[in-house]
Amino acid sequence: MLSSEIGTLECVHHPNILRLFEVVETLGRVYLVTEWIRGGELYNHITQGGPLREIHAAPLFKQLLLAVKHMHSLGYVHRDIKAENVLLLSEDRLKLADFGFSTQLINGPNQKLDTFCGSPPYAAPELFSDDHYIGAPVDVWALGILLYFMVVGNMPFRAPTIPGLKAAILKGDYLIPGQLSLPCIRLIQRILIHIPAQRPSIDDILNSQFVQCPTLSAELMQHEINLHSKPSKRSIFWVRSKSQRLRKSASLRDRYAEVVKKPPISMNTRQQDEMFVPNFLQPIEVGHVLMLIQAKDPSAIGEATTPVKRPARRFLLCGSLKKKVTPIETEPEKQLSNGKLSARNIEVAVDCPLFKNYDAETGSCIMLPTPTDDLSELTALEFEARQLLAEMGLNTEMLINARPSGPRSDIIGAYRIVVNRLQKQSWLARKHVEMALHIEPNAKKGADRDKRAERSCCIL
Repeated sequence: MLSSEIGTLECVHHPNILRLFEVVETLGRVYLVTEWIRGGELYNHITQGGPLREIHAAPLFKQLLLAVKHMHSLGYVHRDIKAENVLLLSEDRLKLADFGFSTQLINGPNQKLDTFCGSPPYAAPELFSDDHYIGAPVDVWALGILLYFMVVGNMPFRAPTIPGLKAAILKGDYLIPGQLSLPCIRLIQRILIHIPAQRPSIDDILNSQFVQCPTLSAELMQHEINLHSKPSKRSIFWVRSKSQRLRKSASLRDRYAEVVKKPPISMNTRQQDEMFVPNFLQPIEVGHVLMLIQAKDPSAIGEATTPVKRPARRFLLCGSLKKKVTPIETEPEKQLSNGKLSARNIEVAVDCPLFKNYDAETGSCIMLPTPTDDLSELTALEFEARQLLAEMGLNTEMLINARPSGPRSDIIGAYRIVVNRLQKQSWLARKHVEMALHIEPNAKKGADRDKRAERSCCIL
């Protein structure tokens, strides 16, 4: 297992896969020196903070899909995908780890495997029922279980014992909460299919509506909340009760579950009715639905439409007291994920002069130095890394001679650490540029808004 993990990490290099720096062998132990992931396991993040909102889960799930797709394209399968093996770099970045059960498919993608491995709650039905199985559909099933855990907070198949869990997985009955969006429900239902050959590929999942349109679910939920909610009567004198404050601070999914009250949906992995419709992964006609929402309630889809003018404020003049009196307007829902603010995605030009774009660079030079003495042939990332190593006493000849040893050479380990730190600094610099572009134009407006908020009040 240890040798397979080292071999896999040496071959699969991806921004969403844990990076191996060095291997240190002693008489009794073997140490793997990898990058440090400060956010910890995704499992702890969900069990302590609750399930993720779909708008937050979709980008994270997409990163997992890209990592697994990269592995499969190189002929490797993971076979142990679970929340405990997904590590959070930050709130919106993750890495796939623990490749001890991974293996290389020497005879092609349809090679039969016979080793039962992985975590039983994430195990596909064929691992319990067949003597041989294909690796890629097993990873796809585990991704479906992981997506369910991310958005629901528990496992679809549960039992106190391993035989009971095996029986539950082979039977195939599970429940999906009704407050999930239709694209998310259809994607989970499409992945968790008993027959391996009928599960979607990684490319199909990447093209699904849940991954491609993460904001669609929030827009539809807000639209249904507006349809089912009774319009509140406005009054000059208005009291804000504790229940109203709690309702205002609740998440969109909680308000949707409270207002719409959809029951759980019974599913089965063996049901195949309407399972293979061509548009099953695209269940909603986005343009048509958004036009209907805009026609009925333009404010339901937020920034996707033209802004709606707010009603004029009313003023109450009472002697020398001149204060604004109006029902407190509901604030736009903040981009929260388990109580923390999430960074907004802002595109920055690749050739932005404010930072070095090392984070986007890939290639064999990331793991091993290029075997050449001509520095003009090197990329900017490797050129700067070699300059830093030369200051530490590691010249080009030493780097080239250490290439055959791979991660078991401390020189290659130092080279990889320097490259990783340069890429990390590049990513942090780009994030700082994005934050500056986002905050500076609105800094003055935000200050004025805060002053207005301090002056306004409600009069009883």
